[in-house]
Amino acid sequence: MKRPTLLEGVLVALVLSLLAAPIVVLLHGLVGSLLAWKVVVVVMAYTYMCYLLVQRGRMSGRITLGLLALTVLLAGVALDLRLTSMLLLCVVLIWGIRSFAYSRSLVSAGLQAGVCGLGCGTALMVYEHSGSFALAIWSFFLVQAAFVLIPARLTQRPAVDPGEEVGGSPDGFGRAHHAATQALDRLVTRVAG
Repeated sequence: MKRPTLLEGVLVALVLSLLAAPIVVLLHGLVGSLLAWKVVVVVMAYTYMCYLLVQRGRMSGRITLGLLALTVLLAGVALDLRLTSMLLLCVVLIWGIRSFAYSRSLVSAGLQAGVCGLGCGTALMVYEHSGSFALAIWSFFLVQAAFVLIPARLTQRPAVDPGEEVGGSPDGFGRAHHAATQALDRLVTRVAG
């Protein structure tokens, strides 16, 4: 598993925030103000989700997850959800994809939700203070860049005595299963580190 770096996250935040204004200006004349903002929100969120999935590397269900997220976002636009509902939908999808792709425990997934909530709060405060949507986007994605600091697995499985049966399996198979599980955990930890 290849985890993005903090610097990559900061660069993604910068690029997304710089692209927001030109897209809104371009679309504002074509589709109207409100729909332009919704399209910008969907494009920014989906671009970030694709970035997360691409950085994750080979993973079963990656393309399906990306297409499902796109379908949900397009359904939100087609159902004419309010802008605040679209923002909430995007944040929930970002959290879901990051939890699925980068978390291996419920604690880690919960912390991912906390980062998303903190990003929303930060973006809201910045928008209320400055009135700049681009600065709010920058702030949200800048906080999201910090997700790389959350370890994928915060709780380790308890060590099992090699002589003990694992899940009622015969002794030899239980030891082999336990050894294979530990080897995979070490491999994932090395690749993630």
